[in-house]
Amino acid sequence: MHELAPEIEWHVLAPHDHRSGTRGLTRHEEFVEHRFHYFWPRRGEELAGRGIMPALQQRPLLYAVLPFLVGAELVALLRLARRLRPVTIYAHWFTPQGLVAAWVARLVGARFVFTTHASDVAVWHKVPIVGGPIVRAHASRAAALTAVSRRSLARLEAFFPDGRWARLAPRAQIVPMGVHLPPPGQAPAVRERTIVFVGRLAEKKGVQVLLRALAAAADDLAGWRVVIGGDGPWRERLESMAAELGVAAEFPGYVTGAAKDELIRSAGIFVVPSIIAADGDAEGLPVSLMEGLAAGRICVATRESGADDLITDGGDGLLVDQQDPAGLAAAIVAASRMTPAETAEMAQRAAARVAELSWPVIARRYLNLIMEDS
Repeated sequence: MHELAPEIEWHVLAPHDHRSGTRGLTRHEEFVEHRFHYFWPRRGEELAGRGIMPALQQRPLLYAVLPFLVGAELVALLRLARRLRPVTIYAHWFTPQGLVAAWVARLVGARFVFTTHASDVAVWHKVPIVGGPIVRAHASRAAALTAVSRRSLARLEAFFPDGRWARLAPRAQIVPMGVHLPPPGQAPAVRERTIVFVGRLAEKKGVQVLLRALAAAADDLAGWRVVIGGDGPWRERLESMAAELGVAAEFPGYVTGAAKDELIRSAGIFVVPSIIAADGDAEGLPVSLMEGLAAGRICVATRESGADDLITDGGDGLLVDQQDPAGLAAAIVAASRMTPAETAEMAQRAAARVAELSWPVIARRYLNLIMEDS
């Protein structure tokens, strides 16, 4: 954003995370980072950093902290907005950021824009009577809104029955997150006989389905290495499950930066087995999928991950239904049997498709939305 519009001053407000040693004010070259406290003792500030929903699932006692987070965010944003008088307040995620931003924008006379991923809106289906009106009232205040996939937008639209969506639809766009593309002319890394997953180890990521699929296809995948990159509340459960199923999967833990890039580029098959979790939690569109496609990997993904926004089955990747170990196993085996010429052709099509999701392109789209008519 800074490179596209250096004349604009960007401020980011986020909660403290006691595990990360965050500071109240940090001036970066591109933006100013503001952090707010929301609980005492400070060790109770565990809702940020790794995602609110995963934190609540891992430690249900943190539900008691949630109202303090929302209240503190409202106060912090209002104070900051009154001091800075921003043209636009942009909320990444609808809950709770969008709810807070809608009120503050109204109080200070700023434009309100938000992005929804998936469960940040769908969670309001669990709130009887008032859930629907809350979503409609706050979403309707947005000057513009984005969803990262068709499925994410459909989850928001479901709160507007009887034609009421028509008034909001012109302000809505599907804009996924961006991805860093390899430098022009850089040859793809040699594909190893490795099946790779990268992501947070939580129920909705579907790694448990992947392990069942790999166990069912063990004979066909003899000699293939399996690497499950990531960390999260399901890690111990998944490690135990892999041992019980006889799947010799490696769990290197959280990977980021160069290590993550190297792992993705080593993949012979990159798998995104996302599911809709028992509590309704679901993906929007995993950035890891775009990273796999951009790296020229053969990607096998569930439709429910949002991958059907990017992949045509058999064209630039392979699509399967969620919660179907047999179907996932068949797709992985089919990918393992592709010839070098077939994999090169599929990877080329995938790379061309994901080129329009490069960060410069996506950043320009967001900039136009955030600053429109301002």
